[in-house]
Amino acid sequence: MKYALFSGCRTGFDIPQHPRSAKAVLSRLNVAVEELDFGCCGYPVKEKNLDAFLLLAIRNLAIAQAHHLPVLTLCKCCFGSLKQADHYFQNDSEKRVMINRILEKEGLHYIGGVKIHHILTLLDREVDTGIIQRSVAHPLNGIKVAASYGCHALRPSTITGFDDHPNAPTIFERIIALTGAETVNWSKRLECCGNPLLEKNSTLARDFILKKYETAEQEGADIICTACNYCHMQYEYGRDLILKSGSKSPIPAILLTQLLGRAMGLEKDWTAKK
Repeated sequence: MKYALFSGCRTGFDIPQHPRSAKAVLSRLNVAVEELDFGCCGYPVKEKNLDAFLLLAIRNLAIAQAHHLPVLTLCKCCFGSLKQADHYFQNDSEKRVMINRILEKEGLHYIGGVKIHHILTLLDREVDTGIIQRSVAHPLNGIKVAASYGCHALRPSTITGFDDHPNAPTIFERIIALTGAETVNWSKRLECCGNPLLEKNSTLARDFILKKYETAEQEGADIICTACNYCHMQYEYGRDLILKSGSKSPIPAILLTQLLGRAMGLEKDWTAKK
């Protein structure tokens, strides 16, 4: 199966290591991806203008549908946005007419129902576990990992379908365990990273991410693992705050695809950005 890779807007400049490491891991697993002319998922404008959000998101799904490909996202905000937009589209006839009227100007039309995966749901449901395990050349034995779930893939669970148990998910830990690493039962694994608050209440956003760093280390983690562009940027922001304060360097926060890449012998540096 081939997938339309939806890396997200922020990867090009802020976290180029995300699509780079994802493509390397997927290639090792014989998962084919194609990069299409996608735009923003709509997440940044969702709370400001619902119609603009829906149009941005559905345009991407229409492009994928025109190429007869399911969508594969790397970011949980992108995943949640596309899932919610598709739900809106399929349940609001007025929005369907409005969106398709605008899309027709680009020669696009959307009928709904494009399959949308996050990298975690793909690895958990679409890729055979044995293939992943056989791809692990350097098991991460002895490394304790705290999985940072992020909010937008989990809720609303009836729409995203990210995990069968959204209040006690295990999908992230299941994939981490395939690398040989040990997962930490981290008390703040489901709590917000603070990124959505950064421009509204920077003090609260700062407190959220610093507390996540503090508790992850206190509870035994060697590494924090992310699978969302916005979460990862927030951890980098938190790391800068900690270093500027004169405190010791915090534990690394790395992407799931970098963790997998390290276990597969594809990554030499946990935090490489190039």
